[in-house]
Order: sequence, then structure tokens, then C-alpha cells
Amino acid sequence: MNLIKRARLLSALLSVAILATLLTAPAAAVEPTELAEAHTAYRLTLEQASELRQQQRLAELHRSNGPYDNTTSEFAWEVERWRPVVDLYFPADRVDWGLRIIDCESRGDPVAKNPNSTASGLFQHLASLWDDRAVAAGWKDADVFDPFANVAVAAWLLDNGGTGHWVCKD
Repeated sequence: MNLIKRARLLSALLSVAILATLLTAPAAAVEPTELAEAHTAYRLTLEQASELRQQQRLAELHRSNGPYDNTTSEFAWEVERWRPVVDLYFPADRVDWGLRIIDCESRGDPVAKNPNSTASGLFQHLASLWDDRAVAAGWKDADVFDPFANVAVAAWLLDNGGTGHWVCKD
């Protein structure tokens, strides 16, 4: 059974178990730790399913647009692996520029977090600006650590404000 199906099944089972517990037991008998553990297991399963979906989307981009390899690129594989995503959202003449920004900002780590600010993700979007920009770019409720959303919002920012949002010093 694939991970997404397991996540859905686990979600349904947890919902039924929690509902049954709440309906059959007095309120005082519900163990908060059991509910917390069930919620944690559910959240971890959702995160695994999300990661699997992102890997599948990347693989599909590689199949349809690739092959992308690292034989002649100036970028390390950690950055180069995002080329199909940047290629999907950025104008063709800005793909290498986008990869340079990813290299500078996060070194290709989609869950990068600046220890000195709220900047996060591949393009290091600031938390205070992320929600509004994500909505404007058509990615309402997207997580800044979703590499597809992060790249798409960066492409929108480039179209609606230019390159001045990023200042990379090598």
C-alpha cells in the first residue's frame, strides 16, 4: 500500500477511534497523551505523504522536461535538482538567475531557516510577507517550505518587483 493510501487510512482510523473514545467515555477518561500521540502520528504521516507527493512531482518534471543532470552546471546537485521546478515557473532567461539565488540563499535546502531572521525555504521568504505574497501569487495557504510554492512565489515576486528582493553576496 503506498504512503498516500496509508495516510488516508490512518487518518480515517484515527478519526473513528477518537470519535468512538469521545462518545463512549466520560470526558475525564479521555487521556490527553493518547490523543496527542495519535495527532502526532497523523501529522507525521501527512508530512511523509506530502514529501512523497513532492518527490513524485519532481520525478514527473524530470520525465517530461529532462533529463536534467549536473554534468556541465555551475551549481552543486543540491541546487541543480531544483532546475525543473525553477524552469516551470521562471522565464527561460531567468532560470540560471533563480538557481543562483537558491544557491546563495539556501544552498538548495527546501527547509532552510535563517537563524537570524524569519527567512525560510529555497528563496528565503520572510514570514511576515509570505502569506500575502503566496495569496497574490495564487498559492493561498501554501507552506513556505513547499519547494514548489516557494519557487512559484519567488517567480511572482520577480515579475512584480524585480530582483531587488534578493541581495546575494558571494
